[in-house]
Amino acid sequence: MRNLTTALIATIIALALLAYMFVYRVNFDEHVVKTWWGAADENSVIKEPGLGLKAPWPMHKIHAFTTRVQLLEQELAQFQTSDNNSVALQTYVTWRIVDPYRFFVALQNVEQARDVLGTQMSNLLGEVSRYRFDQLVNLDPAKIKLGEIENNCTDQLRSEVARLDYGIAIEQVGIRRLVLPESTTAKVFERMRSTRERLAASAAQEGQNEAVRITAEAERVKGQILSFANAEAAKIRSEGLKDAGTRYATFADNTELAVFLRQVDTMKKILPDSTLVLDANALEFLNLIRTPQAAPAEGAE
Repeated sequence: MRNLTTALIATIIALALLAYMFVYRVNFDEHVVKTWWGAADENSVIKEPGLGLKAPWPMHKIHAFTTRVQLLEQELAQFQTSDNNSVALQTYVTWRIVDPYRFFVALQNVEQARDVLGTQMSNLLGEVSRYRFDQLVNLDPAKIKLGEIENNCTDQLRSEVARLDYGIAIEQVGIRRLVLPESTTAKVFERMRSTRERLAASAAQEGQNEAVRITAEAERVKGQILSFANAEAAKIRSEGLKDAGTRYATFADNTELAVFLRQVDTMKKILPDSTLVLDANALEFLNLIRTPQAAPAEGAE
């Protein structure tokens, strides 16, 4: 029984070794280049997923390359803007293998591809030096040109990779992080402070101008109102004088009525907030409190 178990285990191990030596597998997200003594041609590419047969190494060797999008991130690198400010950028590139045979011939493996793409990325990011600092960092999103930089770098890297025929496709070049060095940060804060002071001074000046405008407008309206009021007062005064002249003429013709009305007015002033019903003759006593006229001169007739 013991010998049978040992034989079974040995058989399984032998079959596994034979399978490893003579069978290979292609996953659904892979393309395979099967070389013969290290050489390959376009017919060496296998794209259909499944199992296949091969000769033992080193006659046949299987190189599997994923078809998924791959990410390459760069380290932070410092760049100079066109207005002599320093910024540190961390960039990335997403790429994938579209031609396994050309990729194998040009780069052999993914590690080599990452080194080449990293070098190309470092060269391309000199694009940043064409832009001013306020086009990279700004409170107004419309003035930021990071998207434009990413698109330009993507197009240039695609053209370079296509020219070199690496068998890969560039999906996107992007900026993951932007860091300001300490010296640049101090300059930014100073610039922000100056900008805020300038805006505050401008707002104060606008307020003063508006106050002057409002005061001048109020004075103009005041002048118009006073002019209108004076004109109305003069008109009313003229009408009053005209009416008074008419009444004086009436009273001159009827002196007794004039005296009676004057006595009534006097009673209203003497007894305010009172209601009296008097006979017309009862008002004669007012003649007693009138100021007496001066006595006629002696010898007057």
